Amino acid sequence: MGNCKITMRDIAKDCGISVATVSYVLNHSEKEKISHETRLKVMESATRLHYEPRAVRAASKTRSGLIGVIINLKETNTAGKKILYYDLAAELSNQLRTMGYETILITTKNLSQDMGIVKKHSLDAVFMIDTDNRTVRKITEGYYVPILFIDCIVNDPLFCEIRPDYTALFTQAKSLLETEQPFLLMEDFCCQYQMEQFSQYFLTKDIFINSAGSNLSSFLQGHANRKGIVLGDVLGMQAQALLPCKDLCICAALGNPGLFSPSSPVLHIPNRTKAAVAAEVLQDMLSLDYQASSTNCVLLESEQL
Repeated sequence: MGNCKITMRDIAKDCGISVATVSYVLNHSEKEKISHETRLKVMESATRLHYEPRAVRAASKTRSGLIGVIINLKETNTAGKKILYYDLAAELSNQLRTMGYETILITTKNLSQDMGIVKKHSLDAVFMIDTDNRTVRKITEGYYVPILFIDCIVNDPLFCEIRPDYTALFTQAKSLLETEQPFLLMEDFCCQYQMEQFSQYFLTKDIFINSAGSNLSSFLQGHANRKGIVLGDVLGMQAQALLPCKDLCICAALGNPGLFSPSSPVLHIPNRTKAAVAAEVLQDMLSLDYQASSTNCVLLESEQL
C-alpha cells in the first residue's frame, strides 16, 4: 500500500470483516462477542500492515488509567512464595507509575470465581502472575484487554508470556555446581504446565515442592551428599541452614545478595528486571507493535552474582 497510512478499513478488507469489528478488536473492547480466532486475525493483520493507532488512542476518552496486577495463590503456598510475588507486584507498580498508570492489586485463590471482580474495574490492561493455565480460556472469554502472563505458560498467541528461561538457568546452575544430576527445591506453582516442565529436567524423586505440610529437612536428609538448585530467596536461606552452602545454587529474585552465604553460587533474575521487561512489552501491546504468534514469549536470562 505504498506510503499511504494504513487505516482500519484496510485491515477490515485484509481480514474480510467489518470495520466495526476491527475497531472493537483494536480498542480491546470486551463488550462485543467476537471470536478468539477473529481477534487473532485482526492483531496479525494490524502488525503486518504496520497500522499506527496513535491518533485513535489519543482521541479515546475511555481509558481508565488503571492496570490490574493479579497474584494467583494456593491455600498451601508458603510465605516465601508470597514474598516473591508481592515484591514483583511492587516492582510492576513502580514501573507502571512512570508510564502514568495506577495499579490495582488483586490476590486470589480462585481466579475463575473472582474474575467478575477483575472485570468490574474497567482496567486498561492486566498482569497475571502464576495463573493456572487450565482455566485461561475460561477466564479470558469475553475479556480482551491486553493481558500479560508472568511466571506461567498459557500457550495462547493472543497474550504474551514473560518467564525465566529455565533451560538456560538449569544448565548454568549445573555447571556452577559441577554436577549433572542435582535435586530441585521450589515453591508450589499454580501453573501446571510450568510444573510439568520441571519434570523434564529432574527426576520426580529429586523435586521438592515447598508447601504447607511439606518437610524440607526430611527431603534433604534423603539427598545427603547431593548438590541442589533452589528456586526462591526464602527457600534458599532455609536450605542453607540445613546443607553445606557450597552444594546449593540459589536462583534469586529479590535483588539482595546479602541474604546468602558467600560460598553459595547465586543466579539472579531480579523482579525489578522482570517488571521492566513486562512494562516494555505492555507498551508494545498498547501501540500494536506486537506480533500474535504461537511463540509469543519473552524468556529472561539469569546473571551470576
